[in-house]
Amino acid sequence: MKTAVESVADFARRRRHGLILGALMALAATAYSTLSLVKFATFKASVFDLVIFDQAVRGYARFGPPAVPSVGMSYGMGMDFLQLGDHFSPILAVLAPLYWLYDDPRTLLVAQAVLLALAAIPIRRYAERRLGAVPAHLVAAAYLVSWPVAQAAGFDFHEAAFVPLLSAIMIERFDAGRPAWGVVAAAGLLLVKEDMGLLVAGFGVYLFLTRRRLEGAAFVFFSLGALVMIRGVLMPMAGSPPAGFHWAYGAWGTSLGEVVLAVARDPARALWQMVSPEVKVDTLAFLLWPVLLTALASPLTLVAVPLVVERFLSDRPQWWGADFQYNAFVVAILFCAGADGVHRLRGRLAARRGRLAGEEATGRPEAGRTDTERPEAGRSEAGSPEEGTSSGNRSVDGPVNRRVRWDPVPHWAVAILVVGLTLVPKFALGNLVESSFYEGEPHVAAAREAVAAVPDGVVVEAVNSVGPALTARTTVLLWGPQSHNAPWVVADVARWSYPFGDFDSQRRRVDEALVNGYRKVYDRDGYIVLNRPS
Repeated sequence: MKTAVESVADFARRRRHGLILGALMALAATAYSTLSLVKFATFKASVFDLVIFDQAVRGYARFGPPAVPSVGMSYGMGMDFLQLGDHFSPILAVLAPLYWLYDDPRTLLVAQAVLLALAAIPIRRYAERRLGAVPAHLVAAAYLVSWPVAQAAGFDFHEAAFVPLLSAIMIERFDAGRPAWGVVAAAGLLLVKEDMGLLVAGFGVYLFLTRRRLEGAAFVFFSLGALVMIRGVLMPMAGSPPAGFHWAYGAWGTSLGEVVLAVARDPARALWQMVSPEVKVDTLAFLLWPVLLTALASPLTLVAVPLVVERFLSDRPQWWGADFQYNAFVVAILFCAGADGVHRLRGRLAARRGRLAGEEATGRPEAGRTDTERPEAGRSEAGSPEEGTSSGNRSVDGPVNRRVRWDPVPHWAVAILVVGLTLVPKFALGNLVESSFYEGEPHVAAAREAVAAVPDGVVVEAVNSVGPALTARTTVLLWGPQSHNAPWVVADVARWSYPFGDFDSQRRRVDEALVNGYRKVYDRDGYIVLNRPS
């Protein structure tokens, strides 16, 4: 039983560690928010996707359906099209109360920054049980500066913001022997996006292989059943076609079942497609390098495999690389797996030290016994370090162990933080140290004037980069090759803009609008505001 002095000391230690982690998360959330808010202010955000999520959350905030006219009109589905038919993300409703405080898309950007930073809490707890307090802080810091998180924070708002936190809670709570909250987190993941059943099924496989067969089988069957129900029933009820609007597996089949059968018939082709073209190999390397490949030593990495396979088997090049938000779906998993992997490596080293000590003491080898059969190589059910190596500094007594006391954990923890910091300039967070990032392009002033020329409460077709500045006070549709006959249009004829196939078509769209009765209200630096008199 602990004495009063020991209890006070434990409380002080926990408080100190909590303050350190809180400071790290606050700093990271501030950096993420600054990154996304500056991009918003300098017209580097976009209708697809920030306006989409803004319209959905605003619908929930007004106690209505999550209608996304920006998507509905682009798909030819009308102004009342529901976000749930585009991507199944009912979890967005939890952000609705924030819009009661500040009804603006920037609210989503700050919320995303906080959600991404909060994942450091369960990641640190998971790592601390294996590596000790100080290395766990370094793991949390390495996660906070990691490039997948930076890329997510730097590209609008996406449902991926929920996944690092929920996936880390799921992993950490099961590891702590308290699965109830882990089940809640898994259920939350199924509400993030239609394909999150793959992630939860991967966790079920992990549980099954680590001798928690009943829980593992339940996770696999329930999550795959939820995946089929969401894609086959709920999303079509919300207006999605049977294969969804984002089906990207035409080379494999027209449905999920056809893809599974095609891969089973030709696994060699599937394996080759996982590494071709080379950008996929680069992405895998970038995912594993921040944890120095130690995730490969942990079965926990299996949790991330289904989502990576889903991306790499697709025919969408934007899903293969390190850009955008897609890698944030697996980043927390890989950091937990990296901590578990180095923990297992330390266990093997401890087992080897123990065997060498036994051989020296007896004068002969311990024949027929492998490292993994020794008690020191195992891991406790709750995930604590091996007996005799809880802090990575103690080892079995003996002359051999006094000579071989190297512990990989502190070196690994420092190294992954250094690696994370060295990658910062290559990805989105590196923008924060560039003065030009805050100044924006010369045409920003004209963009602001174009936004000011559009009155409140109207429907406006806006060029992709301008729509986010209008969505809080107008109904924004994406300006594209097909006219939606909105009374107001904000066009850009000086810079290429999504979704146009070529630059000249943007000029033709403006010319067509003028022929069809629109008049110019504003024209500067390529930005043209058009209005059709009623």
